[in-house]
Order: sequence, then C-alpha cells, then structure tokens
Amino acid sequence: MPTPSDQLAVLRADGLLRQLAPLESPAGPRVTRNGREFWNFSSNDYLGMACHPEVADALAEGARRFGAGSAASRLVCGTLPPHARLEEAIAAAKQSAAALAFSSGFATAMGSIPAIVGKDDHILLDKLCHACLVDASRLSGATMRVFPHNDTGKLERLLASTRAKAPHARILILTESVFSLD
Repeated sequence: MPTPSDQLAVLRADGLLRQLAPLESPAGPRVTRNGREFWNFSSNDYLGMACHPEVADALAEGARRFGAGSAASRLVCGTLPPHARLEEAIAAAKQSAAALAFSSGFATAMGSIPAIVGKDDHILLDKLCHACLVDASRLSGATMRVFPHNDTGKLERLLASTRAKAPHARILILTESVFSLD
C-alpha cells in the first residue's frame, strides 16, 4: 500500500500537487500574484463588494462596537444586534416571517438541508451544483437523484416518478443561479 509520501510524490511528478498561492493584492476583480496582474474569475465576490470602501468602513466600525467575533454560538450568547438587524431586514425584503443568516454558503447548506429533509425524503440535484450542496444532501440521509445541468425535462420526469414512488415524502429540488464550479 502506498504511503502518503508516495502518493504526494506521484501527484508532484504528474504536475497535480496543489499548493496555496497567496495573492499580493485584495481579492477583487483584478488580482496580483507573483508580480503579475490577472482578471479574477475564481472568486465568489460576484458583486465586487469585498473591498468596497463603505463595506470596509462598516466592518471596521462593527469590530470597534461589537468586537472581532461573537465569542459564542448564536444560540448561547453569540447573537449580536447586527445579526438581528440583518435578519430583520432580509425578512422584510423577502416579505417573510423571519430569516436566518449563516456565516458561509457551506454553513448554510449544512445547517439548512438536513433540517428540511431526512432519511424518508428525496433530493433532486442539478449535476453542476456546488459540492457543499452534495455534502449536505448526503448528510441529510435523503435519497439523492442527480439530473443533467438545467435539464428541466429530466427534472420533471424525476419529480413525477419520485412523487409516484413516495407520495408522502418531502422532495427538495436543489439548483443554483451562478454555478460557480462550472
């Protein structure tokens, strides 16, 4: 059986060993790495707001007023006024009873999908969905079926057959808007 060192050597020899490559600039639409400037198509800062001066100023003011972290889980004593205001604003904008903010897309998927569906339920997932949606679907224990990217005809057939086989099960359809892995 090959050792981890052997496996790393094979990856290195094949040019497949990935290494961190720090940026020399903020992660905006254009970035600098190794003295060269590049267009950044790999970020999830789709609106380019991460380095916007007003956003940076608001972050600095928030850190001065409330500290650099909540220091506890939201349920225990980690919910701060900015959390509550953000969730109230989102709920109002979406005209919903409530909203819940998560710290990342990964946390959102892991926290919400297993809360919505379980082992007796079904998930229909677009083939190009982000890996975190696949991981959260697996964590839920629901039966997972994948349909070809944006193939609504296949999705309709899967939905009909799932409803016929499990008429009382919850069915969650997972797709995206940006498909960042494509």
